[in-house]
Amino acid sequence: GRSIECPGDQGCLLEVGQDSVHLNIKESFSFPISVIDDNKCQTMDEDSWCQMLRKKSAKAPACIEVLRNSQGNDLAIDGDVPFEKVIAAGYNHPREIIAVIRPQNATTCSTSLLDKRYIVKDDDLEMAMEIYHLPGSKDHPRAKLIYKKLKKPSSCNSINGLYIFQLSEETSMFTKSGVYSFIFSVRCRDSTVIKHESRITVRPNSNTRHWQLSCDADWSADNAVVDIRLGMPVRCLAARSHDLYGNGIPFLDVHKAVITILGGDDILAQVKDIKVDLSTDLLTLYIRDFLFKTNKLDRVRPNYEAMLKISLSDSELSHPCKVKPGLPSTINMDMSLAWEKNLTPGEVIDDALLEVLDHCGNHVEEGMELIVNTVGLSFVDKCGPVRKVNSEGFVDLRGMLKVVSGFGSEACLTIFHHKKKIFNRTFQIAIRNLKAVKVPESCPAGTFLENIIFEVSDCDGVIDESIHGLQHTLSIRSNQLKDVQGAQYAFEHGRCVLPRAQVPNEPGTVSFVAYHTHFSDLETIIQIHVYALDLVRVNSENDFEPICSYPTSSLSSQDLLSPSQLASCQSVRYIEDALRKVSDEIESIDSNIRSEEEMIKFLDSQKKSVENRIASLKDEIGHRVGAKEITRHKIEENVGTAAAVLCNLSNHKAYEPGRSFKDEVVGIVALLGTVANRDLSRMLSVYLGEDNMLAVVCKTQDAANYFEKYDTEGNVDIRFGIHQEAAKLGVPISRRFPIICLDEIRPYNGDVFWNIRQKKLNLPFPHSKTHKGFRGLAVNLINLSAENLEIITSSGHGLRETLFYRLFGELQVYETRNDMRQAMPHLRNGAISLDGGIIKGDGMLLLGYSDPEIIFPVMPDAPDILEDPEDVFTKVKKMNAEKSVLETVENKIRKAEENRQKLVMKRNKKKRKFDEMAEVMSQPSGSQLDQYHPVSQ
Repeated sequence: GRSIECPGDQGCLLEVGQDSVHLNIKESFSFPISVIDDNKCQTMDEDSWCQMLRKKSAKAPACIEVLRNSQGNDLAIDGDVPFEKVIAAGYNHPREIIAVIRPQNATTCSTSLLDKRYIVKDDDLEMAMEIYHLPGSKDHPRAKLIYKKLKKPSSCNSINGLYIFQLSEETSMFTKSGVYSFIFSVRCRDSTVIKHESRITVRPNSNTRHWQLSCDADWSADNAVVDIRLGMPVRCLAARSHDLYGNGIPFLDVHKAVITILGGDDILAQVKDIKVDLSTDLLTLYIRDFLFKTNKLDRVRPNYEAMLKISLSDSELSHPCKVKPGLPSTINMDMSLAWEKNLTPGEVIDDALLEVLDHCGNHVEEGMELIVNTVGLSFVDKCGPVRKVNSEGFVDLRGMLKVVSGFGSEACLTIFHHKKKIFNRTFQIAIRNLKAVKVPESCPAGTFLENIIFEVSDCDGVIDESIHGLQHTLSIRSNQLKDVQGAQYAFEHGRCVLPRAQVPNEPGTVSFVAYHTHFSDLETIIQIHVYALDLVRVNSENDFEPICSYPTSSLSSQDLLSPSQLASCQSVRYIEDALRKVSDEIESIDSNIRSEEEMIKFLDSQKKSVENRIASLKDEIGHRVGAKEITRHKIEENVGTAAAVLCNLSNHKAYEPGRSFKDEVVGIVALLGTVANRDLSRMLSVYLGEDNMLAVVCKTQDAANYFEKYDTEGNVDIRFGIHQEAAKLGVPISRRFPIICLDEIRPYNGDVFWNIRQKKLNLPFPHSKTHKGFRGLAVNLINLSAENLEIITSSGHGLRETLFYRLFGELQVYETRNDMRQAMPHLRNGAISLDGGIIKGDGMLLLGYSDPEIIFPVMPDAPDILEDPEDVFTKVKKMNAEKSVLETVENKIRKAEENRQKLVMKRNKKKRKFDEMAEVMSQPSGSQLDQYHPVSQ
């Protein structure tokens, strides 16, 4: 017989074969025949049987239900599982989950869900509970099984049929965001499977929010301090937030941010309304390309530690940072020193303290290295020009600089940072004059000059009493004063006395130079007329007063007068003596005039020699070198460009081995050609624009690929190529830059004038006849150096056929705007005029005026040879020194001409006096003679 619980298909089955008959009992039971004979079997009608089946079916398992806390108070459940709800990560789940199997007759309206009538009690049924975690969303294809248990029914508080699953050991439940799927299943006696699934969504717990900040989205250094330097853009600042359990919290409805740098409670800097970007999963916030400006960094010096606060529409985050000052930009120096008029040769400067500031006015950080170049000054400590900024933001040169230039010259202090000049100051060394006091204009031969006083005074004539001591001595240089040649005389409080010097025995002019022994530029030239000694001179007040006495015996008898003759000859003798004296004075003046003229002639020769040397230096460093170096210097001043980085790198002689972006780089457009005049250079530069003038030219596309690469999110990798070199130089590239690949350019395919050294293009003439003002085609007006003429592509084309034809095409050049307009019907690729007109293509004119900084170097001739920049600097320095010498020589010529003019005027006055006296002597004795008689009438 088949049990009522057994399905019909599992009952016994009579199998009839060809040769035999079999009874397959299956799940039926066998009873002895005696059961029937003993009346132990009861016959049931069909209605009774169906009713019994209905009752049996009503108690059969139908579904699985999980008991909630409100339903399980009688079971003392200590918590609830919020199925089909959204909860925050870290939810405190109950220690156990209780499920029951409901029969078919159970309804939701049952008075008590723990009514024993509506709980299936079958000790043979086992229930399985599986918990799956689906990260991100319920549709995630890779759900992870995190819990699986198989339980038999048990009882609690006299209630049977309870399936109790313990969760006490699963402490990590509900800590990771995502969807948790609870699947309960029971295999019934009839082999059917009853399943029940409930879901719980876990979101990140924003109440336990933590932030993570990174520069350039590099998360390898967890919560590293963000380094910021003023003046350098922050390329990419990435922010993430997560809860206590590591779940990423998405950014919702975020479009702008405010970034603030705090030093304690003080706001050091703030940037408002910065646009932000979000990653596709909304978990990462990107803030790109922003700059800070502040002059308050001295408040957080020397550690520069601060807090970076990012304010969003719905939240704020703070992160430690270091905000360092910008690069050195300004140097302040005590202006009293800049106006110093008392610097003297040999003096050690005690107050040279240089305050170094960045572009915002903050003191730069300690240890920053500067190059201090000096002219006319030297370092006392002999430690060279590299000087470091101290902890206070100063370069301390107190007691380190010594004046080595001479009186009246200049000293110069120039400071560089990364080859950029940031400070230049010229100091005037004190002007001092050496002069002699009360030097006779003439003296007799063979006598002595005694007690000549020399004084050192300033421009106002005040004696410099600091010229004192053994280090200040006077020397005499002369081939005529043998007794004082080479001797030294000490100065005392600005004065020096030459006690005695013997005058030569022969008449003439004695010249000697008195100079400071250690500062030879402090000198004076003294000229004295030496005349032959007269025997007797007549004085206007006394009849005879001996000036220089000689023995009377030396006079002949004919020179002696009798008393009777004395009175009549007295006036004549006086006049003769006066004439002789005036004649001697005129002769002395003539000698001085000749000396001045010889000095002027000598100085003129010296001036011409210096001017020739200056002209020669100008030719050497002029158009063939200076123009290109000026353009190179202008490019280097464009900080933040790839061209500036390349120019800086080209100054280094050695490169690191291995493939790098510098391989196969031809150069910068602005440095690859020259033009004949500035107007043409300016207009070609305006036509191309600064971006094209600063474009980098390389030979192949492969070479261009070595300039930069990108990370997985498309951001520039600053640790590769030219960006890496820019970072080493401290001048990151802050703007896009074009690269021109010669091999990728479609070259000019016409004829070339190969017989011309410049290899110009044989382009068709644009007009049927020469148009007024037409200067030529721009592509052929560019001159190439011999070196650049050798640059060819893999297909054999030169720079003119590729680069410059690509840039200019058939651009025409005219003298004036009017000439250009009249030629408009003949224009193909536009035109420019040297007075500022530009036509680009059909119908497009550029108006206004501009004077670009980056222009093609101007060289009247083709640039064949260019010298090394260091040689240029040396020659410029030498030329400036020659100009200083020229100025000194011109001053000496001017002074000599003034002296000569004074002597000429003095001579003319003496000559008029001599002529008057000679006229008197030519008259007979009488009244005219009497006025010259020394005795009163």
